Amino acid sequence: MDFILRPWLESDAKDLTIHLNNKKIWDNCRDGLPFPYTETAADAFIKYASEQVEQNEFCIEVNHEAVGNIGFVRGTDVERFNAEAGYWISETYWNKGIMTAALKEAIEHYFRYTDVIRIYATVYEYNTASMRVLEKAGFQKTGVHRKACFKNGQFINAHYYELLKNKS
Repeated sequence: MDFILRPWLESDAKDLTIHLNNKKIWDNCRDGLPFPYTETAADAFIKYASEQVEQNEFCIEVNHEAVGNIGFVRGTDVERFNAEAGYWISETYWNKGIMTAALKEAIEHYFRYTDVIRIYATVYEYNTASMRVLEKAGFQKTGVHRKACFKNGQFINAHYYELLKNKS
């Protein structure tokens, strides 16, 4: 299935609200993501994304709809050449290979236009689909941190993955 990876637009707020207002998606994200997800939250996110100096938020568009996001959060101080990747896609498009392909493209762009040399991701132990996405995108699992996250009222293990920039 074809997709376009692009910056977020103000006109995407309605699509963002529709596709991200899903408890199954929220269960795999940090609690900083509001749920239920409102158009006010969508407007605030799009404003944030458009104000970034380096593009670190990528909208995934399928069939002229904004249906997902890939974001990078750069580290600070001694970790300033690292970035954490986070991503989601509408449940409608799960298990279609879109997220893996979009993540590869976003990472290629991010490595090309920033001085980041390492991207990492944290995945909750029950999210095996996300682990497969990372592995197919070239990430290596570096470990499991036991009871590292508190989500939905319980401690869960977090699987850590990393991808280093090729030096070619």
